[in-house]
Amino acid sequence: MPAVGLLTCSDTSLEHLGLGYVTLLGSARRAPSCFFESIPAGAGRPDAGSLSYWQKESESYDHDIFQSNKHDDAGVIRKELDMAARLAGKSKTLAVDAGCGPGKWLKDLASRFSHVIGVDQSPKLLNKARKDNRGLLKSNRNIKLRSAADLARPCQHKKGPDGKEFCSPSVTGTREAADLVISFNVLLSPDKKHRANILRREAEMLRPSPKSTLLLLVPSAESYLGVRELYREKGGAESGLGSYDDYLVHNPQDEAKHVFLTYARTQYYTKEEACHAVEAAGLKCEKVLTVPYDWKFVFPETSEYARRQVLED
Repeated sequence: MPAVGLLTCSDTSLEHLGLGYVTLLGSARRAPSCFFESIPAGAGRPDAGSLSYWQKESESYDHDIFQSNKHDDAGVIRKELDMAARLAGKSKTLAVDAGCGPGKWLKDLASRFSHVIGVDQSPKLLNKARKDNRGLLKSNRNIKLRSAADLARPCQHKKGPDGKEFCSPSVTGTREAADLVISFNVLLSPDKKHRANILRREAEMLRPSPKSTLLLLVPSAESYLGVRELYREKGGAESGLGSYDDYLVHNPQDEAKHVFLTYARTQYYTKEEACHAVEAAGLKCEKVLTVPYDWKFVFPETSEYARRQVLED
């Protein structure tokens, strides 16, 4: 059975505060102050997993979205990529980036796997990936980009000639027999069926072998709640950390499902919830790790000095 590794974000500087396991605001996104100034707290927000949301975000991706490839400072993600490449144990290997966005991880994958496919639902993000990785794509013909706009398409469970169940109808890019599939900040939609369908499609991409790996990066519910509590305890906008009205919103119905506002309505996970989701897709939850990152991605509106003064108070 293919294994699944789950990565979540943390800030080790919080350990002395007893929080330890925390994520950045929105995990996948850096939240500029303009968003909070222009959209009232609690106002209608987009679905963080929707095509329309990512089409819009493509225009300001480099400014708005947290770059996990640039800020894997402790090397947690890259160590897992190395492990997956060793586990594959053959010269011809395939890695698929499911939800590749502008292709931030293509270079890292290509340095470890002989063939790489990036798939995404957003035509605008795929165009950006082609532009941003023009040199890499020209020099390495084994890297391909493909549209997979319907990864969340509902499954009709059928059995193939080998008797194994599969998700029908097939979606372009999903029947690849990959040694590694990475899915970083993709399972963000509050729609449970939407997320389950994507996971099922990602499971289909894997080579049916104990040596294949699905590596997920998902937002941590424990992290969000810890940061929100800290922000409120420090006095909210009066704390000197900046103005983040979404941390002050109380929506019991959404919060019971760990859906929080981080500009968009975003699904967060406890460790148990994340493992349960992948096990429901027929995969084994192998381990859950945390990815350290800097506090500036949590409270980007203030200086490092001001953050330190408030947080260490």
